[in-house]
Amino acid sequence: MLRRLHKTVRFVLRARGGTAAVEFALIAPILIVIYWGLADLSLGMMASRKTAHLAATMGDLVAQSESLTRANVDDIFEIGASILDPFPTGTNLQMRISCVTRNKTTGIIAPDWTPAPSKNWQGAATVDTKGLTTDQLPAGESLIITEVVYDFTPPIGQFLPLKTTFKRTAYHHPRSGSTIPLK
Repeated sequence: MLRRLHKTVRFVLRARGGTAAVEFALIAPILIVIYWGLADLSLGMMASRKTAHLAATMGDLVAQSESLTRANVDDIFEIGASILDPFPTGTNLQMRISCVTRNKTTGIIAPDWTPAPSKNWQGAATVDTKGLTTDQLPAGESLIITEVVYDFTPPIGQFLPLKTTFKRTAYHHPRSGSTIPLK
């Protein structure tokens, strides 16, 4: 096995024609583009996973609380920014936490509270309850809805105008009762 490798290396080193150089010049740019594309793809997949994890974690933190204050929400938003590390957040990250309750008598699902979302929230002013069903939310119970939007720009985006937006929504039932008041 080593002899065959040694023969191959000697053959390549003795070759004086330009065939190997031409082949390398033709194949190298393609391989570099493939490598760069795979690196960007893996970073994009990582950002997508972290966005989903962020939405689930924020909702879980709220669902564990017995009550919530605006300071608690600000702390949760700060934690959210650190979960996306090493990706830049700043204006790329938008977060909102809402609580909706299904009325016992009418059965209508309506927003209970939505503290001010993160500074750069560009989504709808109110939480969308149209997709919720009565199976998800029994009468008189609440549901925590966490929305996260992250604008990811891959490294190649420094040269080309590329941006991907990841949107994730997580739903959690309060763990310590039927509703979580915002104080």
